[in-house]
Amino acid sequence: MDKKKAKFTVIDALIIIVVLAVLVVGGIKVLPMFTNTAKTQKVECTVLLASVERALADAMKVGDDVTMSLTEKDGGVIKNIEVTPATKTVFDSISGEYVTQQIENKYDISVTVEVDAVVSDTAVKVGSTVMKVGAETTVRGKGYASMGYMTVIDD
Repeated sequence: MDKKKAKFTVIDALIIIVVLAVLVVGGIKVLPMFTNTAKTQKVECTVLLASVERALADAMKVGDDVTMSLTEKDGGVIKNIEVTPATKTVFDSISGEYVTQQIENKYDISVTVEVDAVVSDTAVKVGSTVMKVGAETTVRGKGYASMGYMTVIDD
């Protein structure tokens, strides 16, 4: 029997180059997830509590310790509270235009909270909670709790 010698062709070289390129690009994209480049720093975030009762705003005070998750350990300190009358946009069938109306006995509360967050290239985390603009989050303090949406994150 005649033994054939394996030949290295151009197609083999191209396959090896493509596989190496995929491994390098994958390593560059995936490696930052496994290396800990995160650092802890003070981050201010603002949560909008929309259409709530005035009693909630009265219960909140600047300097209160609040939690920003379902666990009792992830939180910060209230730095600012802004209360404005809640509004809604409705269609006025008489004029054919959309108009903004105040909602009776309801208020929008913007609560700015300073938290110790772990900031990395991929996320801002308070404990196990990932902070994202637009994400629903809780604001719980002594004697009050409410759900709102993250509107601003200043890192």
